[in-house]
Amino acid sequence: MNKKSYKINLLKITAGFAILIAIGCSNEFLQDKNTKGITDEVVFGSDLTATAAISGIYDVLQSDSDGREYDTKSLFVPANYTTQDYEDSGADTEFKTYNIGTDSGRFNNLWIINYKGIGRANIALQKLPKSIESGSISKDLGNRLIAESKFLRGLLYTMLAQNFGGVPVVVNPSGGDVAVDDYAPRNTQDETFAQVVADMEAAIPNLPWSYGPEDKGRATKATAYHYLGNAYMWMKQYDKAAKAFEALEGHAQLEADFLNVHAAANRNGKESLFEIQFYDKASDMGWGRNDNVTALQSFCMPNEISGWGGYINATKVLYDSFESGDKRKFATVIGPGDVHPDPLCQIKDFPNNNIYTDAPANTIKMNTAGTVAKPWTAVSNAGYFCVKTWRDPALTGNGNGKIFGGQNLILARYGESLISLAECYLNLGKTAEAITTINKIRTRAGLASLTAITTTNILDEYRHEMAGEFTLWYLYRRSGKATEYIKLRHNITIPAGRELMPLPKSQIDANPNLVQNTSY
Repeated sequence: MNKKSYKINLLKITAGFAILIAIGCSNEFLQDKNTKGITDEVVFGSDLTATAAISGIYDVLQSDSDGREYDTKSLFVPANYTTQDYEDSGADTEFKTYNIGTDSGRFNNLWIINYKGIGRANIALQKLPKSIESGSISKDLGNRLIAESKFLRGLLYTMLAQNFGGVPVVVNPSGGDVAVDDYAPRNTQDETFAQVVADMEAAIPNLPWSYGPEDKGRATKATAYHYLGNAYMWMKQYDKAAKAFEALEGHAQLEADFLNVHAAANRNGKESLFEIQFYDKASDMGWGRNDNVTALQSFCMPNEISGWGGYINATKVLYDSFESGDKRKFATVIGPGDVHPDPLCQIKDFPNNNIYTDAPANTIKMNTAGTVAKPWTAVSNAGYFCVKTWRDPALTGNGNGKIFGGQNLILARYGESLISLAECYLNLGKTAEAITTINKIRTRAGLASLTAITTTNILDEYRHEMAGEFTLWYLYRRSGKATEYIKLRHNITIPAGRELMPLPKSQIDANPNLVQNTSY
């Protein structure tokens, strides 16, 4: 099969994509079911099946442990390695020099899966109004499902544009069972975010502020307002962005304790605005599964206690960059001699496959991530480890059979929204409001309030609030100061044009109307 055929086949998604074993998005995992012979009339023929169809759009965000779906490392890497505060132990070293190859399987996968979800959303948006009109599904639910579909399409375009700049914007099925036009040319970055604005504004009126337990994890008004504000910021329309973020007041809260934001037991917590939902049980070593779990934590755990890990590393530069007394530091990164801050995730309690001390076999006495004299560097480069993505004590590692876990991944939260609001105020010349807003974040972190504010202050707060999550690099790039900031904090010069990621070569080969970013 040639590359062009491969791409087209991936994007020919019929309405039957969405019949799922599980309808909800929280306590039960989503898993595709054999849909052979299922028609549009069946899929969008009842409240139950239509809800399942929209769950199928959410499903593209979930990880399939044999790599057929979203590789959650592909979300983590461009958001963090580009900031120079995280690095790979061996592969992905091109991020140190911003010399990313156009043949990267990671970015090709991101492209394919995002357009797969966009295709599913386009089909749903075509079919749902007809089902409402015919009475096959209830009007209120149908309108909510339309809103969820528009939100998800906007989210997926956000992810694409943040990485690549402008991408092809396709909002209708191109005909037959083809969900996305394979030969669409690129739109500009502003045009792409204009579509995100349109989708979010259309979604907000029919999304609820909250759901019952059975639907936790679906998009809410707050979720859409956050991404609406983000899109307006990319377009430099700071007044409209500020109004979107201001709309969250009274509907979103900060966790009192920063450590609780990413706690494994705090799925969909009060600060979280949107997170990828996973099956909440640790899983064995089988790579051929499709049970919506992620191996991201195992990539981040020290090899010394898991026998498989240490590939994603925080750096000493990040560790040393926190202000004295910043409560976010050890909830973000720990290093030699540090105890894991989560009382449920203590190093001494992990069954040890790769003994570091002289303890008896299969036990470990020490409770720190190595020591200053002897850091844990079996795989990692410097002995510093990501805490936000290492919070599930049920994952025990390779030799103990548990490397896949169900810790949700937070894509949007109120802490980021507040810093973004402060950035909007600063760009609008509302200095007092910017200072008041940023100090809400600093107070939670246990730090002294600022009395003056600059863009560098804003970027420093993003760095220490959002490190090790899934948006940091894009926040730098959105500010227009990424190159300047990386030079200031790391003394590294980003080559011209390399703030953007390259379009996958296989997509350009398949679509003659795509044009590569100019620096690649």
